[in-house]
Amino acid sequence: MAKSQVHDAKLKEIMLQEGESVPAFFNAVFGFLSRYYPEKIYNSSQISGEHLINQSFCKWREKYLLEKSEEEKQLTKSNELDIPFVAAEEVIALNVQDGEVDSKPCPKGNLLGNLATEKKADSLPVANGAVKDNYSWTQTIEDVEMRVPVSPSIKKGKQVKVQIEANTVEVSLQEKSMWRTVVSGKLAHNIRAEESVWSLVPGEHVLISLEKKEERWWDRLLSGEDPIDMQKIDAERDFSTLPAEEQEKIRELVWNKQQLEQGKPTSDRLVSIIYLLVGNEQ
Repeated sequence: MAKSQVHDAKLKEIMLQEGESVPAFFNAVFGFLSRYYPEKIYNSSQISGEHLINQSFCKWREKYLLEKSEEEKQLTKSNELDIPFVAAEEVIALNVQDGEVDSKPCPKGNLLGNLATEKKADSLPVANGAVKDNYSWTQTIEDVEMRVPVSPSIKKGKQVKVQIEANTVEVSLQEKSMWRTVVSGKLAHNIRAEESVWSLVPGEHVLISLEKKEERWWDRLLSGEDPIDMQKIDAERDFSTLPAEEQEKIRELVWNKQQLEQGKPTSDRLVSIIYLLVGNEQ
């Protein structure tokens, strides 16, 4: 039996045990890795877990899209329709501090959900950013997302050059054998270039994800630009991204609120009772 068939059987069993829930399945997988191989996924000297997931996700999604497109192509031929076939291709840029792009098949789908399915540059949610002539951008407290629209003729990763450094970003496109720089400038604040990635949605846009070096809200993407209205920023933050100490404080606040609603002592009151009991015993 092939190794893939053995893996499929075991993984399918886990998927069924988790009620065919993809989040629950991944939770089970990463729980296993955390218990048995934490140094392989959390060691700071290793490539981040997010990138590993993105690379694997891209590999198999591209395979699926190509197979699906080939099936549609065959169906089109059978119906005698002449519709050109365009294979989806996405690329990721890693280790670009020296200006050289190390391209590998891989997407970066994260902060903005279904952002890759949108087609217009101005459809990017920019409550936390802005729409510029050649790009639009938005942000969370940890990351910045840029979208650079491209013409329908830009369908291959080799037609795009993205240079990401600690404090600069540059995007160039190849059109009619000529390279044209569409975005270039100094970032308002520093980023972690080695953790920043980009992907191409053929004929639509280049999506760039920049990881901030410091957790802070940016009032502009590039130096020299007009600042955005910081009062309009949606500063809500996902609970899971908070530091462990802050998560624990929030859990304690929620627990204390539930205790008060039930007429039971809060954590502070319980601590006082424990001290009182210990003092009496002494």
